[in-house]
Amino acid sequence: MRSVCRFVLPFLLATTGIAQEPALPRVETSLTVRAPVIPGELYRERSLSGRAVAADGKTLLVGAGRYEFSEGRFWELTAKDGRSVGSFFVGKGSLSFAPDDPQAARLAVRNARHVGGASGEDGTLRAPFRVATFLCSDAMRPDWAFEQTDRAPDAELKAHARRFHDDHTPQVEARLAVANASRGRYFASTLEASSDLRHVFDSVTDDEEALIVVDRPSGLPIGFPDARFASVIARQPIGRTRREAPRVDARLVAVDVEIEEIDKVWGALKVTEDFVAERPVTALALDFDTETYVGNKFQAIRVRSLTDGDGTPLGYSLGRGDLIVALAKPVAAGARVTLRLEYDAPYFERAGGDNVWELPIASGWYPQPTNLNASSHTFHAVVRTRRPFIAFPSGETVRREEGKEWNVVETRLDRPVPFATVIAGKYTLQESTEDGVTCRIASYGLAKEMSGKKLLNIFHSARKFYTWLLGPFPWKEYTIIEINSYGFGQAPPGLMRITKEAFQTNVYTDRGSALFSQGINQRVAHELAHSYFGYVVEDASPSHQWISESFSEVASMVAIEKLKSKAEGGNLVAVWKSAGKESTKAAPIYLANELARKISTQGDESVAVDRTNLVYSKGAILLHTLRQELGDDLFFTTLRSFLRSFEKRGTVTTDDFVALLGFVTKKDWKPWFEKYYYGTEMP
Repeated sequence: MRSVCRFVLPFLLATTGIAQEPALPRVETSLTVRAPVIPGELYRERSLSGRAVAADGKTLLVGAGRYEFSEGRFWELTAKDGRSVGSFFVGKGSLSFAPDDPQAARLAVRNARHVGGASGEDGTLRAPFRVATFLCSDAMRPDWAFEQTDRAPDAELKAHARRFHDDHTPQVEARLAVANASRGRYFASTLEASSDLRHVFDSVTDDEEALIVVDRPSGLPIGFPDARFASVIARQPIGRTRREAPRVDARLVAVDVEIEEIDKVWGALKVTEDFVAERPVTALALDFDTETYVGNKFQAIRVRSLTDGDGTPLGYSLGRGDLIVALAKPVAAGARVTLRLEYDAPYFERAGGDNVWELPIASGWYPQPTNLNASSHTFHAVVRTRRPFIAFPSGETVRREEGKEWNVVETRLDRPVPFATVIAGKYTLQESTEDGVTCRIASYGLAKEMSGKKLLNIFHSARKFYTWLLGPFPWKEYTIIEINSYGFGQAPPGLMRITKEAFQTNVYTDRGSALFSQGINQRVAHELAHSYFGYVVEDASPSHQWISESFSEVASMVAIEKLKSKAEGGNLVAVWKSAGKESTKAAPIYLANELARKISTQGDESVAVDRTNLVYSKGAILLHTLRQELGDDLFFTTLRSFLRSFEKRGTVTTDDFVALLGFVTKKDWKPWFEKYYYGTEMP
């Protein structure tokens, strides 16, 4: 498993609740220095103007959604300055939602049956509602003739606002402000239905619309804060198909961080980020882990300053999981934008009482573009940890210093990556260098010399094989870190997080030799293969994640075949076939990450299994089938060409691979992929 696709448990998703930042104070000099504009500030306190229009017979079309109203009224909603921002509806209405991709439409119906929120058939979801709020940018506001009326339903509006106030979904008001500033198209509704719904159409800070169920799961611990969590049951790209990469407005190209532990769960961070605009932009919308559940409550980060590269304070709005930054002035395509952010963050909890902390990759411990194809950055880090903790940031070591109270490490990564991380803890180190590549084994707690030696041997053997098979190994340093848990591996840039069974040498015996537990060798080989499939080439979106996972699976299987035995490779193929067959009807591979999970404290194992079976196993069977048909020479020539051809571009789509496959083999593979990758059949 390469680091992360943004596919997480519903109760971990980012949110709408806004931690409002106070406006910076005015400074009186010979001239008045104005505080920066906070995106969405005008729109957060909405009220009814007292004007209304009858809803009977009206229809509202928004992207894949169609709203129909049989009775009731729309009451005009206004911002603090009196401008119209949308309407509040009371009456009888219904929403139908139909993605234009037939496979996605069928999946939306399946998701709704699994999660709730709507009923569906023939690829269309339907949800009746009686109360709703519609917020629209100027470019999407319907031309309705509101007229002054008698009593406005102020109490109903307040109750509706309270109902949706603590939802963990991306913030709306700041995006609405960005849309109006750029004359863009933005729409967001909240619907009181069988399960409450949110519908968001965002062509300004994103290129996607979504229908979202929000609910508070049962079984939360006593005292858990008021909050409702989200599950997206239907998606629709705007202005593109899922086969294409998401739009990039500004690309993150460089990240420089300073990190220092403070006290308990808190640390101080200084982050400098450089973006290059790929189209004119007035604001940046970024994923950011602004709130962490620690000690039976949500702890919010504490921002000390946010400026541009010249030190000018910038207006910004923090949500629960996102950050909207208003730039000091519009930026033209090709221009460079620098953000400097200083904040205290509660990221340093020792989960489960372990002597380890990890910065949260999944939700962004530094601000990152929502779509990973907009992030291809170098990384420089200086990390100060309290002794005896040792830190392992992504990148090559520049220096390590030991003091009486602090350990300091500095790393630098010049190869652009989509994200980076830092892990720190009480570790014991072993390392060896071969062919100019250093592998470092970090054992949790006590030294584990025998298992460390075996891991070093596996690393160098697999690395040498991949260098022969796929090309030069991308990293000069690689650290394998023990995680005090069971059953998984993960490969951030230049690192491998792998669970403790990989450090146990006596749990599986083969021909009298103490070896690792069954599957460990292949798991290590899979994570090492991500050095190529994930960083030399990177999947452009969750629709193409198989390029990281399935390609790494096949590479690891070939490594096991060559370095251990063909029988073990054959066993792995049998596992893929069984798992792929089990889940192929759930969704096509390209929609695996759109399988919606129930909003539950118990998780949703069935969806997780289906997603893994598709992205890892069915995709691997597709590649294995190609290998059998083409033969090893032509198949691996294709993989090497794929890596060389797209290394400088970074993110790739499945159609990029299909086109290259056709070029190398002189055969049209499009019908084959339509059937097996974009369809639900097994080869």
